[in-house]
Amino acid sequence: MSVSVSVSVSVSPSQGKKMSRYRIIYVPGHPAMQYHISRTGHDFHILANWEQFAYWRPKPENVHSLLPEFRPEHLDFTVEDYRRLLTERDERGSNPLGFPERFDLAWSMWNDQYKVFRPFREIPKVHRVHKFTELDLEDYEEIFSRADFALASYYEYTVDEVRERYGVTIPLIELGLSPVDYGGWTGEDPVILSVIHSWASRGWHYGTYREATAGLPTRHVDHLAPGPGGEPLKYEQVLAELRRCRVYYHDGENEYTIALVEAMMTGAPIVTCAMPFVERHVRHGVNGFVSDDPRELREYCRLLLDDRDLAARMGAASRRIALERFHEDRWIAQWNHLFDEFLAGRSVYS
Repeated sequence: MSVSVSVSVSVSPSQGKKMSRYRIIYVPGHPAMQYHISRTGHDFHILANWEQFAYWRPKPENVHSLLPEFRPEHLDFTVEDYRRLLTERDERGSNPLGFPERFDLAWSMWNDQYKVFRPFREIPKVHRVHKFTELDLEDYEEIFSRADFALASYYEYTVDEVRERYGVTIPLIELGLSPVDYGGWTGEDPVILSVIHSWASRGWHYGTYREATAGLPTRHVDHLAPGPGGEPLKYEQVLAELRRCRVYYHDGENEYTIALVEAMMTGAPIVTCAMPFVERHVRHGVNGFVSDDPRELREYCRLLLDDRDLAARMGAASRRIALERFHEDRWIAQWNHLFDEFLAGRSVYS
């Protein structure tokens, strides 16, 4: 799709209280992840309008929208469309966004976002790779050959795969959440909660979930689907669901999802399908149960639904593990260390 967009910048660098050290530009991606990276406190400038993500997460004060409004066609923007925004020139020959001079670095988290910034060698770039396969092998080779790129991941197995293939240890920065914003589990609703968008179409272990929970009380939240009021649930409503649920049912491709960490930090017990590396986070018999057998998963769900005291003990263990592994203070410190080292011209690899 080819879209011509005229942009007027409404946010001045000096507007309001200065909240950060670096000015960081990024292309919109996963709404939750771009919310949590903003918690590092820098001035983040999104190549979109935050209205697009308002129901996923509230807009942080240190995030500035580079587009004056959200329009439906923005959802179809391609790599070329975003590059056009970065290369447009006004009558003075300047880019209306002030790119690249206005920004200290570009941050990206998906393959297409990496491609948006790849041609611009004059700005430092930090890319957070999720699954190893999200980047092509030639992308890794190019990133490691260029001084204007730094690479990090929040999956341990991705760090291991990169090290095995390229002999480079990239920073591992696992997700971090605020223990103040998350917490207060009550388990007052004897229901099995899951928070996964587009679950049926994504597959994963959806059939196993349906078989395991048939006839049991369930509550599935899809960020992209209307809730009881006709609109997708807002962030605060999802947090309330996490606090009230008796058990959280996890599914994914591997390791952890943001929703799993949110459930653990809230203090909910977990039932999860077996998947690669999930037991790094869900310890069977400690903070939940792990199985690939729908009959066993069903019994674990029933056990927690029927025994609130057991659910509370396992939920407390979830909270302890989350505080140890997923504390926001560690997340902020690691990202800021990476930004500082990279922008000072020092290697972030070992």
